Amino acid sequence: MNPDLYSAWLAAGDRLQPVGAWLAGDGAWVPIAAVAAVIVWRTWRIRPRDDYRSRNDRRQAAWLAFCEDRPEPAEPGSNDDDLLTCLHILAATNNARKERES
Repeated sequence: MNPDLYSAWLAAGDRLQPVGAWLAGDGAWVPIAAVAAVIVWRTWRIRPRDDYRSRNDRRQAAWLAFCEDRPEPAEPGSNDDDLLTCLHILAATNNARKERES
């Protein structure tokens, strides 16, 4: 190591020692607060934001649900043909799985 560089390193160490002692003692809240502020700022900045169209769409949908009757049928699941088709597909899938396992 160069003697000039070594003496500069020692001088900087002597000058920075009170700052390090202050940060380790009374000023420990400074880096903690800085890190917390950066985390809060980054979280706030990257959060998804709604634009006015999606807010207006939600408000209009809530208003229509409040004022008008729902268009869905009152009794769900009344189509037995679709249920039987699903059951046949399930049975065929189970049979194919059993044949592959044996």
